[in-house]
Amino acid sequence: MTKVAYIRKVNRIEIREQPRPTAAAGQIVLKVEACGICGTDRHAALCSEEFQPFGHEVAGEIVKVGDGVTWLKAGQRVALDSATPCGRCGMCRNGAQELCTDIQSFYFANSFGMAEYMVAPAISAIPYDGLSPAQATLAEPLGVAIDVVRVADIVPGSNVLLMGPGPIGLMALRLVRAAGAARVFVSALSGTSTRNALAREFGADAVIEVDREPLESFEFGCRIDRIISTTPPSTLPSALSVATKGAIVAFIGLSGDTTPRVCFDADAFHTKKLQLRASFLSPALFGARAMDILRRDSVIRERLISHTFPFAGVQDAMNVVVNDPRGAVKVVVTHGAPVRGSASRAKERDDV
Repeated sequence: MTKVAYIRKVNRIEIREQPRPTAAAGQIVLKVEACGICGTDRHAALCSEEFQPFGHEVAGEIVKVGDGVTWLKAGQRVALDSATPCGRCGMCRNGAQELCTDIQSFYFANSFGMAEYMVAPAISAIPYDGLSPAQATLAEPLGVAIDVVRVADIVPGSNVLLMGPGPIGLMALRLVRAAGAARVFVSALSGTSTRNALAREFGADAVIEVDREPLESFEFGCRIDRIISTTPPSTLPSALSVATKGAIVAFIGLSGDTTPRVCFDADAFHTKKLQLRASFLSPALFGARAMDILRRDSVIRERLISHTFPFAGVQDAMNVVVNDPRGAVKVVVTHGAPVRGSASRAKERDDV
């Protein structure tokens, strides 16, 4: 048997006993060692009418491989891509894996990472070493950040506005700096003080608290030719309004509510020769690269995780995610000892 966490609104969690999953052909069974909590899980905690399993930022140890899986073995530690191109369909064979028509994902098995054991497609597993399981869970959201930065086409000398200092936005900030951006501004809310302080630590030239100073009135002192939005689609009109002529605006994320439609001045969009580009990382493409960046970038792997909780404390973990936007950055649930000092580091940053 295995314990599996289920969640529904308003932030109610049940731990259920279920049969331990078995590995079909092409699958693995994973003993989960860590699972990160993301915005999708928070949305489920606030909006889901029915109980559902959750957790897709997963790292663990393989305990069983199914038939046909020859490149992995029991005992290996892996992180999971939440969705993987199949490698067989016409799009994949034509070099367009991001348009795969047969995506492989543990979602389709209704098996998720907030559990003791789970099953996943073997093709989704990324072996790793040199990281803790909690740090390895960052590979999945870092892959999202890599993709949105790719879509934004950052070049040396770009002046970038990055909207939203959540985990994906903060990791994108590190990538933008590494790509040679000249100046980087981050827009945020004043209530997310820990994340705002981290944005400065991660390399932002300035943090614009838009509930105190509207983005449109901020004096950037330069042309903003690249914008990366990790905030809701409703913020895109503000992004387009501050973009300079010829700018590229890339965005990641869904509305998560009933207002997915946005309105903007199409004439201004046309005459400014703007480009609006969507990044939707399903399937994921950059898990291996993300793992390599985590090994090399100590700032991301050591500073992003603000809280860890044991699996028995998953309700406490979700309480932090739902109720503490001021102090929480990335919250991870582990099946071993919590990352030492992570909660205290969050407290110290909150006092900055």
